[in-house]
Amino acid sequence: MLHPRSLSLWFVSLWLALLAGCSRPAPRLQGELVRTEPWSVDFVASFGALPLQNEGRVMPFSSLAAFTLYAIHGRRDVQFVASGPGGDRTTKLNPTEWLLDVWCHPDQAALYPLFRIENVEVLSALGFAHGGQKQGFEYLSYAQLLPQGEKLQELAGKYQDKPQKQRSEAEEHIVQLFRQLLVYHRLHQQLAALQAPFQLRGDELRTLFGGADRIGIADVLQHADAFRSYVRGLGEDFANEKHGNLQQLLGFLEEASQRDRGPLLLPPARPPGEADTWHSIGEIVDAALRGRVDLQHVAMCRQLQAGLVAPAMADRQRHLREFQVAVAAAADRRGEQGSVALESYYYAANWHFHAMMTFLLGFVVAVVACVLPRSRLVWWLAMLVGGGAVAMLTADVWIRCLITGHPPITRLYDTFLFIGGGGALTLLVAELVLPRRIALVLAPFVGAVFIFLARLFEVADGQDTMKPLQAVLLSNFWLGVHVPTMNMGYFSGVAAAVVAMAWVAVRVLRLAHPNSTLAKALVRTTYGITCFSLATSVVGTILGGVWANDSWGRFWGWDPKENGALLICLSQIALLHARMSGMVRDAGFVLWSVVTGMIVVFSWFHTNLLGVGLHAYGFSSALLTGVWVSYGILGGFFVAGLLDVVLRPDPAPVERAVPDVALAE
Repeated sequence: MLHPRSLSLWFVSLWLALLAGCSRPAPRLQGELVRTEPWSVDFVASFGALPLQNEGRVMPFSSLAAFTLYAIHGRRDVQFVASGPGGDRTTKLNPTEWLLDVWCHPDQAALYPLFRIENVEVLSALGFAHGGQKQGFEYLSYAQLLPQGEKLQELAGKYQDKPQKQRSEAEEHIVQLFRQLLVYHRLHQQLAALQAPFQLRGDELRTLFGGADRIGIADVLQHADAFRSYVRGLGEDFANEKHGNLQQLLGFLEEASQRDRGPLLLPPARPPGEADTWHSIGEIVDAALRGRVDLQHVAMCRQLQAGLVAPAMADRQRHLREFQVAVAAAADRRGEQGSVALESYYYAANWHFHAMMTFLLGFVVAVVACVLPRSRLVWWLAMLVGGGAVAMLTADVWIRCLITGHPPITRLYDTFLFIGGGGALTLLVAELVLPRRIALVLAPFVGAVFIFLARLFEVADGQDTMKPLQAVLLSNFWLGVHVPTMNMGYFSGVAAAVVAMAWVAVRVLRLAHPNSTLAKALVRTTYGITCFSLATSVVGTILGGVWANDSWGRFWGWDPKENGALLICLSQIALLHARMSGMVRDAGFVLWSVVTGMIVVFSWFHTNLLGVGLHAYGFSSALLTGVWVSYGILGGFFVAGLLDVVLRPDPAPVERAVPDVALAE
C-alpha cells in the first residue's frame, strides 16, 4: 500500500499537468522592421504612467496598452521572428512598447502578427490559404487583414443578427475578429494627422504659417487665431487659386477632427467638478478653429507631434517624455494623477503574481512537511509561507479598492482573487485547528490555481477590470456588505469541496483507510467549513434580497443568480441535517459536498452566462468552457468516489510505514 505522503506526490503530478502546455514557435513577421533600435527601459516605464481617459475613467497608458492587447491579441506580449542583417531574431514586446509602436511606427506595427485565427473556416471565409490545416491557429497582421475589411464587415453584420448562443464557432470568431479589427483600426488611425504634415501651396498660406512649406496639427493650433481670421475674411471663396490649397487644408483639418476616436489624451483646464471629460486631439482642433485656444493644449500637441515625427530615437523619447510630464502635471492639478500613479504602481508591483509564486513555494514546503510529518519547524514554515501569500494577495485587492474607490468585488475578475485568497485562508485556519497537513497542501494549491485562473480570465476577457460600474451597482454599502458575504459563502463552499475531493483521492488511491485518523480529519474539516459556508451563504442571500428590494422594489424575483444562492443554502442545509440525523455517513457527506461544489460553480459563474435575469453579465464561450471543465472535474471525483464506495464498501486497512502523526501530538 501507498504511504499517506504519496498524496502530496499526487498533488505534485496534478500541478505538473496543470502547468504543462504545448509550446509554439513565434510567428514570422511578413516584412522589414523600420524601428530597429529598442525603446529604452526607463522611457517605457515613465511613459507607461502617462495619464489618459478611456471608457470614462482616467488610467495610465500602460493599462490601456495591456487591456487593448488582451482584447486584440489574447496574450500579454507580442512575439515574432524578424529577418535582419545578422539573420533571424525573435522580438518580444510588452504592451507599452507595442502601443508605442502603433502610434509612433504605425507602418511597422501593421506588420506584427497580431490577430489570432483559431478556425480554418474563418481563414477560408476571408480568402486566406491554410493548406488543409485542421487544428491549431494562425496569426494575421493588420496589413493582411485590412484588405479583407469589407468582406469581414459584411460577414460580421450578417452573423450579429443571430442570437449569440445560436452562432457557430466560426461565425462567433468572425464577429469577434471584426470587433478586434475596429479597436486596432481606431488606435492605428488616431494620431495619423499628427504624423502626416500637410504640404502648403500659395504664398498667402505660407506667410500665414511663418513661411513654412509643410505644417502639422500643432502648427495650425499655434496660428489658430490668425488662420481663423483669414478664413473668415474670405467668406465662401475657398477654392480660388490665389488662396493656394486652402480648401484641401480645411478638408485635412476636418478629417483630423473626425478621425480621432481613440482614448482622450488632453486633460481639461477646468477643475473636475466643471469638466470631467478629457479632450481628444480632434476636439482641440475644432475648438481652436472656433476661437477657443488653450495654450497648454497647444504646447502638449507640439511635444506629441515632435515625438511622433522625430527621426532619432533619442529625440523621439525626449519629446514624448516632455508630453507625458505636461499631461501628468495638468492631471495632478485636477486631482487625478494620484490614482493614475497608484494604478501604475499596482501593475508594476504585480502583487497577485508574486502571491501566486509564493503559493507555489508554500505548496512545495507543505509537501516537504508531509514527507517529514514529525517536524514542527517545516509545518510552521509552510504555514508562514502560505500566510505570506495570502497577505500579498490581500495587499493586491486592497490597492485595487483604493484605485477604484469601491469595495473588493465589483466584477467577475475580482471574485477569482477574493475566492482564491479566502479559500486559501480558510484551509490554513482549518489546518491550524486540525493539523493533519492535508489542508496545508490544499491551501496554497487552491490559492495559486485561482490566481492563475484570474490571469487567464483577464486576458481572455480583454476588458478593463477597473472600468466604471453600472449605475445600479453604485452603492458602496451594499457592494461592501452583500457581495463579500456571498463570496465568503462561495470560497468556503469551494474549500469544502476541495477537502472532500482530497478524501475521495485518499480512498480511491488507497492512501488511507476510511476509518483512519487522516480520513476522519478530512471529514471533520469538510463539516466545519460547510457550516461556515452555510452561515455566510444564508446571510449573503438575505442581504441580497434586501438590496434587491431597495433597488428594484422586490425582495425576491426568482432570478437565476438568486436561485443559485438559494440552491447552495438548501443543499448545505440538507447535507448538515442528513449528517446530524445519521442519514449519511462519511462517504455520503463528502460526496454530497462535492456536488455542492458544483452548485457553487453554477451560482458563481454559470448564472451570469444564461443570458436571462438581472445578473446576466454577457456570454463568454471561454468562460462557459471553463465552467463545464469545472463540472467535469467535480463530477469525475464524485463518480470515482461513488463507484469506489459501491464496489468496495469495506476496504482493507492500509499498512503505513510511518504512523500518521498529528502535529498537536
